[in-house]
Amino acid sequence: MSEPVNSGQKHEVLIESGANTRKIASLLKNKNTIKSALLFRIYIKFLSVDNRLRPGLYAFSGKETINEVIQLLLRGNEKTISVTVPEGVTNKRIASIMHDSEICSINDFIEATMNPSITGRVFSSWEYIPEMEGLLFPDTYYFRKNTPAEVVVERMLRMTKHQIDKIFTKPLPGGLSQYEGCILASIIEEEAALDKERDLIASVFYNRLAKNQKLESCATVLYALGGHKSRILYEDLKVKSPYNTYLNTGLPPTPISNFGTSALQAVANPAKTDYLYFVSDNARGHLFSKTINEHNKNRHLYFKKRKN
Repeated sequence: MSEPVNSGQKHEVLIESGANTRKIASLLKNKNTIKSALLFRIYIKFLSVDNRLRPGLYAFSGKETINEVIQLLLRGNEKTISVTVPEGVTNKRIASIMHDSEICSINDFIEATMNPSITGRVFSSWEYIPEMEGLLFPDTYYFRKNTPAEVVVERMLRMTKHQIDKIFTKPLPGGLSQYEGCILASIIEEEAALDKERDLIASVFYNRLAKNQKLESCATVLYALGGHKSRILYEDLKVKSPYNTYLNTGLPPTPISNFGTSALQAVANPAKTDYLYFVSDNARGHLFSKTINEHNKNRHLYFKKRKN
């Protein structure tokens, strides 16, 4: 336990949030930080510290003993910055989050998101990606202060690719490409406040696409307007933009925000319904309907509750 356990090469290891001891042991073995994943797990169990290993980005000299490796993971890397990116935010908002956390500057981050070579490396099988909007996955990341923006962006893109590969395991309904599936996932992310409704909202949009009806998503109008409003006015629905799905049929040209796994799941497995409409129920959920008459009744209930 007191002898160095690897070959002496300097290297870094990223321990993700939520990783269990078995996964950490496997990762350390693959990085040649330790010689035996089994011995590492036995030692962790002997010390009774199974749930105390801390996530983060760790630098190893290659000369650590197994005890030193474990003690470092127990202390945590104070030089590593934890930054959480939520669902439903744009690249500009993520740039601000990275700037506020002293990871990288806003300008460098935005410039990196406009670099097609990064996107091409990560999504090499996709034919066309106009930009990275919406493709930076929401999660808790660990970076060092002043990490190059290209490194930050590529790590987030690879997380998105990893989730897509796990969830989009078969062709998407309606013949959507994976990128189009990401666009739809971003709209669902913005429209749904309740996880249990995501597959229903997905079904509405799929049904509308199948009938060549406009999606009429308020979330796309908000994006076209450049920000959030507490209430969309009638004149807002007339804004001229390729993102305004009240004026244009089909999907907008890019995602309108990033999206989580539940939105991707809804795209891959929408509910089987005949719904074509939904409106807020004034309690974070929605009322769904098949016909315009039903929808108008639900809209009347919505406005009646708002007045009360």
